[in-house]
Amino acid sequence: MKLLISVFLLIVTIQANTIKPYYSIEASGNVIDIVIVDDMLAVSTDRGTIEAYSITSKEQIMLNQFPMIKDFMGDDIYPKVFSTDYLKLTKEYLAVVQGVSGSRELFIIKDNKKTRLISEKEKLFISKAKFVDDNHIMVALLSNEYILFDIKKRKKIYSKHISYSHFSDFMLSVDKKTLVGSSESGEITVLNVKDGTIIKTLKGANVDNVYKVDIKNSKVLAAGQDRRGTVYDLGTGSYSRFDSNFLIYAGALSPSARLAAFAFTEDNDIVIFDILLNKRLYTLKGQKSTLNSIVFIDEENLVSGSDDKFIMMWKLK
Repeated sequence: MKLLISVFLLIVTIQANTIKPYYSIEASGNVIDIVIVDDMLAVSTDRGTIEAYSITSKEQIMLNQFPMIKDFMGDDIYPKVFSTDYLKLTKEYLAVVQGVSGSRELFIIKDNKKTRLISEKEKLFISKAKFVDDNHIMVALLSNEYILFDIKKRKKIYSKHISYSHFSDFMLSVDKKTLVGSSESGEITVLNVKDGTIIKTLKGANVDNVYKVDIKNSKVLAAGQDRRGTVYDLGTGSYSRFDSNFLIYAGALSPSARLAAFAFTEDNDIVIFDILLNKRLYTLKGQKSTLNSIVFIDEENLVSGSDDKFIMMWKLK
């Protein structure tokens, strides 16, 4: 009898900690990147769009479509928008867009008008770009090179080649002074944004490609191909490690860095961990495809995107 009660309580506990999305937004194409600024959720897709939605009303507030391009077979295709960002100060969106022959272009969008900053003619294989301020953009190339780009002068201030390992991801700190970047080596590079100097290298937690990184409140998250979700202390270099049975394609920290979210299972479940207690808190079920983006809105709400059109919205409490 005691065993049955124990099993029943375990089942109830598991069910109580399982969360379903409370809402989903359908984008124009498969979601590639997600950015949240205040009440606005910006999305880039593989159908050549930058889209924005109000988190409160769930209504679309912006849609910008890039024209079709020719692929290597000469067919018309929509360009993938690999990365996006939004600068509240100037009300501008940023877009890294697929060009011909594998190269990429960089655009700023304001009032639904596009301005090209970097042309495909420059043959730069841009992977990701983010605003630093109203005149500077951090650009990352697939070759694991970082470029601080001056918008007004249309030229680079510096370029920093980190290593010969293939670039994976980068994230800027909230104050935009520090960059954390990852590659297939498993090491995390911590960079001074202003001058490109390497502050330190975080290593030991991951031994293979780190797909996604995040930085909040002196904590650095790494989501790894080695099935390890890790969180470093930026000051000491020590880390917590959460092992999965599947590749961890995405991850994110809450604003306080108390919580870490990882794409944790083959069924595309997101698992929420309490970093301080080193404890698993919630399992988020309902994502339909392989996860590529997780972003916290605040300590109790987050959104996620995957290799389909649906952006899931989750509430932890």
